[in-house]
Amino acid sequence: MSEILETLLALQDIDLKIDSEKRKIIKKEEEIVDINKQLEELKANLEEKKHNFEKARLQLAREELELKELEEKLKAAKNKLYSGEISSPKELSQWEKTMEKLEESKSSLEDSVITSLENAEELQEEIQEKTQFYSQKEKNLLLLLNQLQEELETIRKSISEKEREREKIIASLPQEIVSTYEELRRKFPDPVTYLSGETCEGCNLTVPLAAVKAVRKGEELVRCPNCGRFLNRK
Repeated sequence: MSEILETLLALQDIDLKIDSEKRKIIKKEEEIVDINKQLEELKANLEEKKHNFEKARLQLAREELELKELEEKLKAAKNKLYSGEISSPKELSQWEKTMEKLEESKSSLEDSVITSLENAEELQEEIQEKTQFYSQKEKNLLLLLNQLQEELETIRKSISEKEREREKIIASLPQEIVSTYEELRRKFPDPVTYLSGETCEGCNLTVPLAAVKAVRKGEELVRCPNCGRFLNRK
């Protein structure tokens, strides 16, 4: 029976290692998801800045066109005013007011053009800086992503090897013991545990004296009457 217990312990050790490596896979996959999310956010942020720059550029172009049209109107008004064609004081006053409004609109629009130009230049500089920063950040993330994927592949290969080893161990055990072990595995990570004095280390409950003596003799498989784990002597 001691050989069966040793085999069960070896099986449990393999299972614990497989479980550990599966947890590593979950963690690595979560890291990969996070990196892909970061890459998407970097791309989205840069695209947003480019979109804002394009909007600023179009606004500047519209304002410059509007300013040009306004300057042409103002030029036409001046030509009309100083051409000598206007003789009526009332009409002259109206044209002077028109020119005054045009001058005010021109001054306001010039200020707006300057503001839009400065905004577009700032956005363009920011895009250049961010593009360089994002490029390096993306490079680092892609390197990390590649490393994680390689680590994942290594872990998966290790799990495959351990699962093949597990199959060999299972093949060497009686089917009924394997069935009991698998049933316990669905409840506990350690179907095989140790007897410490008269206490099961799995559930920390006292084991009847008869079971304690049987474990110490090592002539048969003994299960904890409380949790059902296989008991092994220290």
